Amino acid sequence: MTSSSEFSALDPCVGDAVAFNALLEGSPARRYGIEIDAYRTEQARSLGIDVLQANTMDIRCPVESISLLYLNPPYDWEAGQSGNQRLELVFLEHTYRWLKPEGVLVFVIPQERLKPCARLLADHFKNIRVYRLGDPECVRFKQIAVLAARRKRTERLDDRALVQTERYLEGLSSQDQLPDLADETEATYSVPASGATELTNSGIPLD
Repeated sequence: MTSSSEFSALDPCVGDAVAFNALLEGSPARRYGIEIDAYRTEQARSLGIDVLQANTMDIRCPVESISLLYLNPPYDWEAGQSGNQRLELVFLEHTYRWLKPEGVLVFVIPQERLKPCARLLADHFKNIRVYRLGDPECVRFKQIAVLAARRKRTERLDDRALVQTERYLEGLSSQDQLPDLADETEATYSVPASGATELTNSGIPLD
């Protein structure tokens, strides 16, 4: 990923921010995070991340205000009476609108969870590439990284192309041989410039 201009980047599940910081090392990024745990919030803040301690589902961010979304959501089921969706899809549905057109998504999930996310990805993203993560802990959980750029509204697919892309991604959710995510991939994503953004908490304040 490349960018020559300042931009805003967000990790909605920032944790201790080590992975997020590594991804953005050397870039001119304004770094924002959301984290529900108080200890990990302080860890992330110590690395210079502007972190809001809150539940991500309670957070509002201006639509199309960030240029890079690093999303590594909890690997669990949605809680509550209507809790019938995986959190990978729930978090993607909640946050992708914050990404501006041409903005870059880095989506880290277990490989099998790509299938329920395939429709949304096909509908709203382009230049989608899927890589296997080679770290031993990532291999254990069969984690993948989905890299993509958000479509402009004028770039929407017709119904046939949308179904084809959706089916292609669904197939990758069970494919044995995926390329490894190397330091240099064959694809270069240009992160667009963006100004500062503001996260607001509509839920119970945790700080």
